[in-house]
Order: sequence, then structure tokens, then C-alpha cells
Amino acid sequence: MQNFTTKIVNLMKSEGLYASQGGPIILSQIENEYQNVEKAFGEDGPPYVSWAAEMAVGLQTGVPWCMCKQDDAPDPVVSYLTFFTLKTN
Repeated sequence: MQNFTTKIVNLMKSEGLYASQGGPIILSQIENEYQNVEKAFGEDGPPYVSWAAEMAVGLQTGVPWCMCKQDDAPDPVVSYLTFFTLKTN
């Protein structure tokens, strides 16, 4: 994961795509709803959340990082919820 994330971040940086470089990317996400499966990993679950957050922030993108639906996301990573409204006729 670290190799892949680093590769993608470096590609975005090389193209000047982060808002900190004048580009359109204003936010990056490092995990998506991991909390839903975190308990399955037992004691290894919470340390992974910390590791992923530290690794992402350490890439110094100049934009905030977030984790979707992750109550224990460590600062400065932002945790958020998504809500979708479905309309039926």
C-alpha cells in the first residue's frame, strides 16, 4: 500500500495537481470505510489506522487527508461520513 500510494502521490505532484501547487486536488483519501472490517483484524486493526494516517501525511501533499467512516482517525486526518439520498418515482 505504501509503495502504491507513494507512486500515485508522486505522479500527482509531478503534474502539479495538488491545490498546494495550484492544482484542483483539494483533499486526499487514504482509507474507505475500514472501520467496518477493523474488528476482524483484532489487535492489528487500530495500529493499521495509525500507520496508514502517518504514512499518508508523511507524503506531504499540502492538502488534507481523510478516512471515510473512521471514528479513530488520528489528527490531522479527517474522518467523515457520506450520505446518499435516493429518489424513487
